[in-house]
Amino acid sequence: MEWLQRGKPSVLGVVSGAVAGLGAITPASGYVLPWQGVVIGLIAGAVCYWFCTVAKYRFRHDDTLYVFGVHGVGGILGALLASVFATRAITASGGDPGVAGLEGDPHQLLVQAIGVLVTIVWSVVGTLAALKIVSLFTSLRVNADDEREGLDIALHGEALHQ
Repeated sequence: MEWLQRGKPSVLGVVSGAVAGLGAITPASGYVLPWQGVVIGLIAGAVCYWFCTVAKYRFRHDDTLYVFGVHGVGGILGALLASVFATRAITASGGDPGVAGLEGDPHQLLVQAIGVLVTIVWSVVGTLAALKIVSLFTSLRVNADDEREGLDIALHGEALHQ
């Protein structure tokens, strides 16, 4: 995707795409055929790339290391696509072919979506609780001058010297 948009790939883009693919196949790994894993990885790479390069700026969310854009979005896609690409020969499940004419089960897509939503709610509530507890002992933000100077220098006294 980066090659198409910017005319050349970067090492960070290649690594991020690989991690997105791995994050997406993890929930589906015991349920899909290898070629389906490749399709899931390609979908995840494209969607995560869009999320990290377009959605991040459009929605103005702070994701410096692209953790949510790569791991979170990739994992969510993998959880949902597992129900689309699940194969009877691997899962030993019955039922009619479902989603998109594949063997996936439309009901399982609903189950996976509910699981994704519950996980998001759990993560948000847990994070807010942890942040509240930490904020009782220390500030969660640095001052604007330190942020402008750079936290490596302001907090740790470290700088890249050439």
